[in-house]
Amino acid sequence: MSSRRDPDELRRAALVFKSLSHPARLEIACRLAEASATQKELVAAMGLPQSSMARLLVPLRDLGLVSGERRGPEIELSVGSPIIRQLVESVCAWLHQDVPGAGERP
Repeated sequence: MSSRRDPDELRRAALVFKSLSHPARLEIACRLAEASATQKELVAAMGLPQSSMARLLVPLRDLGLVSGERRGPEIELSVGSPIIRQLVESVCAWLHQDVPGAGERP
């Protein structure tokens, strides 16, 4: 077994999982793992008010899970890094499997 993990790295990882524990934020991350989108497109796809979407994106952006690039008047959002994309894709794939407990509430 390897040596003890850095407490700061563990705290950061816990924050990542905490931010993805909100169902709407997880859905945002899953959608962005599939394809980049603007905030306006996410609002339309998910049926949430613009203000709610903006609030949900804050922790994802603060942690670097989601990044944005200006495209004219809009900002195109995408998953922030390859490792986060891999994590999100794995979770989203797990949700769609026929696995006991997948998608169920604890």
